[in-house]
Amino acid sequence: MKKLQVIYILPSRYDDDGHVLRFWRGVLPSNTLACLKSLTQDLADRQALGEEVSISVEAYDDTIQRVPFKRICRRAKDPDTAVVVGMVGVQSNQYPRALDLSLKFREHGIQVMIGGFHVSGVLALNEQPTPELDKALQAGVSLVRGEAEGPGVLEGILMDALHERMQPIYNITETPDIHDAPVPQPDNKYLSRFVGRHMSTIDTSRGCPFNCSFCTIINVQGRQMRHRSAQCILDCIRENYERGVTFYFFTDDNLARSPVWEEIFDGLIAMREAGKMVSFMMQVDTQAYKIPGFVEKASRAGCYQAFIGLETVNPDNVKATGKGQNKVDQFAKMVQTWRDARILVHVGYIIGLPHDTVDSVRRDIATLKDEIKVDQASFFMLTPLPGSRDHSNMVKNKTPLDADHNNYDSFHETFRHPNIPPGQWYELYREAWHTFYNKENITNILLRTSQERYWRMLWLLLWNRYSTLAGTHPMVTGFARLKERKARRSPYPRESVLQYAWRRVKDVGWAVKTYTQLFLEFQEVWLLSRKPCEPQWAFLAQMREMWATCRRRVNEVEMPERVQDAAVEVRSVLASASDRLHRLSQGEGRLDQRARAALKQKAQEVDQYVRSLEIETPNWQDVKDAERFLRDGLIARYEELTIRYVAGRRRFNAFWRRQWINLKSGRLWRLDFLQMPEALLFELNVGLRFGLGVARLR
Repeated sequence: MKKLQVIYILPSRYDDDGHVLRFWRGVLPSNTLACLKSLTQDLADRQALGEEVSISVEAYDDTIQRVPFKRICRRAKDPDTAVVVGMVGVQSNQYPRALDLSLKFREHGIQVMIGGFHVSGVLALNEQPTPELDKALQAGVSLVRGEAEGPGVLEGILMDALHERMQPIYNITETPDIHDAPVPQPDNKYLSRFVGRHMSTIDTSRGCPFNCSFCTIINVQGRQMRHRSAQCILDCIRENYERGVTFYFFTDDNLARSPVWEEIFDGLIAMREAGKMVSFMMQVDTQAYKIPGFVEKASRAGCYQAFIGLETVNPDNVKATGKGQNKVDQFAKMVQTWRDARILVHVGYIIGLPHDTVDSVRRDIATLKDEIKVDQASFFMLTPLPGSRDHSNMVKNKTPLDADHNNYDSFHETFRHPNIPPGQWYELYREAWHTFYNKENITNILLRTSQERYWRMLWLLLWNRYSTLAGTHPMVTGFARLKERKARRSPYPRESVLQYAWRRVKDVGWAVKTYTQLFLEFQEVWLLSRKPCEPQWAFLAQMREMWATCRRRVNEVEMPERVQDAAVEVRSVLASASDRLHRLSQGEGRLDQRARAALKQKAQEVDQYVRSLEIETPNWQDVKDAERFLRDGLIARYEELTIRYVAGRRRFNAFWRRQWINLKSGRLWRLDFLQMPEALLFELNVGLRFGLGVARLR
């Protein structure tokens, strides 16, 4: 019997030091890997290549697994076995890694093919293969453009592999009908390598009706929406539920435009009513909330998060990107509509669009978090992805572009921005992450999160904060980085054993420091946000909202005509805060007498400050001082007076920082051993409370 061994590999990419990005635990399973494995297994079960042919299929995710190169090569030596390796789902930033693996396999005579968005997009917009694709062809690697679900497509490719006569290019130009295509089946062993091992992915539809200039979807999957049957999707979800899969990411580029979204939602609602509590997150456009019944049914069906391609809040950039469907003045209403349905809003935001400047980006990020008030934001640098209209136009206009496709990940500068100096663009991108995911904004987000979503939101913000500190993107990172000494991209030199060991020691030291910082930071965040329905927390949320408004005003006061408006705004906020402080001191909320007395004193202090604030002829410094008084003299003090453990948490945070500085500088004699027992008892008390709350997810 003739054997065909099919090996699918989802390649990773290289970091800036040439190491393969690989993690002990991943975050998001690959839908493409599952799709192709399921399609191939279906062919094997049907004996599509003949009764005398045995097909076996394996799949490896290079981001969380080491590819067993030697074992695959040994199998290829069997004269009765044909082996083909497929690099799947290859995006532009993964292409260098995919090519390196492919060339390595070709050196041992193994058949290799590469597919995915990079190959498909480039071949769709270019008459001839580009240099990086030509390098693969010269080595005997086959390129696959298009989707494999079409009638006879994958069967034909594997038949060629069986007889070792693979074509250089498989040009699949027709977008297949996926109505009855096999639904990807999750592999529990594969899912166990992810943080959320009960999570899987499904694409219910493909294509997108919109025409964004930076996107490759329309040139790879087309603008005509195609969909799987709702019954197939629901049957798969029911079957997977029995295997322990209860959470999904619907990977459709735009689920709201799928013709069967309502059938799927109705089916999920019925499942939840029968006790099968499946939940999911999805991607939709900014106008999806206007579709009658869409948001309401999504919530009842178990949707907890919607990822929305907001991209920009600058109207000029909206026009430049071709996203005419996005209405900036409707964004705040859109977000509130989703939030009212208890669905978290996660937006994608691009930095470096044509009309961006350093100052405009900073203003826009402030608008995003303080006015539109999204729950999460993922930031990207504008990248002319091969296969997009942007890239095609830049090539035609002879715009200098980065030659290294490894950098086409939306986190690197790949061309020179007309309004932002080189280097500063990346710094601005990192600044956006730190601005949005700082402790203050995280607290504000949690204070307006429903109790039902509180712990899930806290976990998501914790992950985003960790990724921000690590300088990685939360969508393409994982937990506990792994680095192989020998697996390094050429021409980076291989490290010696001692160099490698020392670097890993530093990596572990950084991880311990960062995890400790996160644990202490999020204890304070939790203390400040854990009971948003009680009066003192509700007032804190109001004060923080008012502070955000004042801060926006203050940022405008360099314009003389805005100074007086800002002074009036700040004074009004302080007067309102004083009135509420008086009421809290007289009986509202669960506060002891000592706290009430302190609040009354603080209210009197605010009254005195308000009377002294000049609003007839204010100057810039008056307004700045008033905003600072609101932040430090009122809000911070209020938090410490009314919320248990906050004052202690801040005091011991400062204590541990001092000890760390002394330890790091070698001044051991300055370590405060007398206060250490009190600090440790506090950490044990609050740490256990926080840890138990997180563990029970309530």
